[in-house]
Amino acid sequence: MKKIISILIISSLFFIQQDIPANAAVKAGEACKKAGITSVTSGKKFTCIKSGKKLVWNKGVSKSIATVPVPAPAPAPVEIPVSIDNLDLKQVPLNAFKNIEQEIKTRPRANFTPNLIVGASVTQARKEAEMAGLNRAIDLWAPYFQPDKFQVVYATDGDEDWLENKSTEIGWSSMLPPGQTWRMRMKMYSPCAFAYASSLNNVPTFVQCLGRPYSGYDRQTGPHEYTHLFQMGYGGRNAYMLPWYMEGSASYFGWTLGFYPTDSNLNERSSWLSSMYRNLPAEAKTDFESRNMEKFKSRMKMLTPSGVQSVATTSYWVGGLATEVLVALYGFDKFVEFTKNIQTNSNMSSLLMQTYGFDEDYFYEKLAPYVWGQIFK
Repeated sequence: MKKIISILIISSLFFIQQDIPANAAVKAGEACKKAGITSVTSGKKFTCIKSGKKLVWNKGVSKSIATVPVPAPAPAPVEIPVSIDNLDLKQVPLNAFKNIEQEIKTRPRANFTPNLIVGASVTQARKEAEMAGLNRAIDLWAPYFQPDKFQVVYATDGDEDWLENKSTEIGWSSMLPPGQTWRMRMKMYSPCAFAYASSLNNVPTFVQCLGRPYSGYDRQTGPHEYTHLFQMGYGGRNAYMLPWYMEGSASYFGWTLGFYPTDSNLNERSSWLSSMYRNLPAEAKTDFESRNMEKFKSRMKMLTPSGVQSVATTSYWVGGLATEVLVALYGFDKFVEFTKNIQTNSNMSSLLMQTYGFDEDYFYEKLAPYVWGQIFK
């Protein structure tokens, strides 16, 4: 029993001897108890070593403090300004919308209203809804186009005979494609939804069938047609010679003024563009989907007066996007200047150079990726 107690006492002393040096302040050269033990004092780590017959603390080494590396902050994203070399698919339409929104908000109510000629089947509510979008177009173009006379004809299903008789009386039949009558045109769509704009006897006029409610894509029709009247009144007859401008800019201002202000996120715009693209002629789709630059430029230059509906249909889509780019980059006033230059110039390449400082080929090369980016939206 005494032997066991002695062993326990010795073991306890052994552990005590190890712990004391590790916690006591030490100095180099002082005696220590056991080789190999260490102690940290004043940022140095001392080790007990044998020097001759003695055990002493060595000179010590500085104890480095481990540091946790702090990751460098991620660089802030650099916003690249929209330019002719950076036609960002999201920012370009937003910029164009903001430019037009600014114009709308600064426009006072125009001091004239059109002469309305309305069929008996058109409801008051439908007429008033249509006039809301039309008035935005009237106000936008008023500083540049404010005719002494302007007439709007509204009809709907059930007004076929009335419209035909009025057309004979006043002379609207010249607005229709050869061989067609208003009755035929109204029966072509059910419910009827179409519009034609022209200048009849020097009086800007458009005829619109209001068979469908004032919602969705039908909201763009009135502003679209009134933009045609602005084009003809301010740009003159040469505007007919430039279909992607004529139909494309009417398309752009049609959807922007028609969907305003409910489409600030541009969802309806995207849906409308998708709908127009689906209705493109097959050969035009093939050229656009090839993403071939030469085919793209060739297709744009094909959009010349031909009387073929496929030219107008293609111009609605690609000409609308071209107009959107011009408005986004160079503003509304520059587009008005472009239209004014058409009075004396019907060559697209020359017009672009005169107004924007670049020719047709250059513009199409920059425009193409923006157009291709809209194909599968």
